[in-house]
Amino acid sequence: MLKTTKFTLIGLVVAALTGCANQSMPGYQQVYQSYQIPDTLMQSVQARFKAEGLTSAKVARDSVGRLRLVGNYQNDDEVEKAFIIAQSIVGIKSTSPFYPEGVQKSAWNRESATAVSNFFKNKKLQKDLPPGKKKAIVIGINKFLDSAHLTDIQGEDDARLMGIILANYGYEVISVLGEKATKTNIETQIAKVNASLQPNDSLFIYVSSHGNPPTPTPEGKDDRRMSIAAYDSGNTHPSQSVGQDKTSYLLNLQKTSVKDSLIQNLAQKPTAVTRVIVDTCYSGEILKNTPSIGSNYQNFISSGKFEKESVSIASWSGEKFTSKGISFIEDSEKPKVSSANTGDFSSRKNYTFITATSAGELSYGPSPSIGTFNSPLNQSDALRGSFFTQSFMAYLKNYSGDISKAFESSRHFTSSKVLTQNLKQTPQRFSTIAVNLDNIVSN
Repeated sequence: MLKTTKFTLIGLVVAALTGCANQSMPGYQQVYQSYQIPDTLMQSVQARFKAEGLTSAKVARDSVGRLRLVGNYQNDDEVEKAFIIAQSIVGIKSTSPFYPEGVQKSAWNRESATAVSNFFKNKKLQKDLPPGKKKAIVIGINKFLDSAHLTDIQGEDDARLMGIILANYGYEVISVLGEKATKTNIETQIAKVNASLQPNDSLFIYVSSHGNPPTPTPEGKDDRRMSIAAYDSGNTHPSQSVGQDKTSYLLNLQKTSVKDSLIQNLAQKPTAVTRVIVDTCYSGEILKNTPSIGSNYQNFISSGKFEKESVSIASWSGEKFTSKGISFIEDSEKPKVSSANTGDFSSRKNYTFITATSAGELSYGPSPSIGTFNSPLNQSDALRGSFFTQSFMAYLKNYSGDISKAFESSRHFTSSKVLTQNLKQTPQRFSTIAVNLDNIVSN
């Protein structure tokens, strides 16, 4: 998250870092209030659609008064563009999450069906192949070229150490860090891993960066897209900010960022086992000095607070990743299988997804002025990075690669650490792997 967001209590400063994963998106929950978006803003959205070439896109009010996309769209990219425009003017909370019906060529459902089909089609290949390789890609950025909007985080610190840890466990690691984490290079390296990945290989993905405002998908509920900021995303020259409003900036940020679908497509490929950790979020604070015609309304509807959204756990744990079977690890609960008939459990049993937070939370770490914190295992060891990722890696080494034990210990440490400052952060783990088998040494 933003290093500029600081909390000072009892002389200790704690800053929000890297990502604020898995926050609930307003609008996917039950709505009990009526939104009163001014007609002038509805008209402004419609006018901006026309100015951006979305001549058939329309807006209306849903049953609770939120702005809803209607009309016709050539493809999913046009829908995403329309959502960005609408959200930039009236805010995420006041934009209905329901996907418009008039999309001529929607690739979303087709890609979902293809992912599931490819998984089962290639599943048999695993039995005929010898043990594969361990492959990993880690992506992290501390400083961005667009420093005026994308503030410093500690994504590179976390990703660099993650790469070292994975290499020690036998992974072939591709690290895309710092200034080398450009949009082109990230996409190139993802494609490289994608092309070489075999059904008998093990895959580990780690990403820590800023995110774009999330946009809904045809899946509905909390399944939404969030593109990932690269080192060169946003404005790469100060002159681009001259006369630029919030809508123009967010459209440019989306255009210059890495689509999360590229990483998701990689995670959906058949493997011996796939594990993903994504620590990415969006905060409206990056645009606090950027003009918007809807600023007054957005300030009113959000009580003067910046909108903050994060990567959706639903978008990383649906049928495209797991087919029928889902287990969800929560406090005081045992893994649950979503299929009613566990005897007919033909799902992918080799997928783990971890986030650093629960709904509505931020991811924390030491402030820039302090820089490090003491390891939970050895007070003499200084760790540099976010509380969760750094402690997770420390425990992973301590437990000889046991993901489940490392996660539980780092979750407890992180929650306790921030609680001393009257803050809350509870990491989550979603998995279809049996708890006693989730070990990166053995698979």
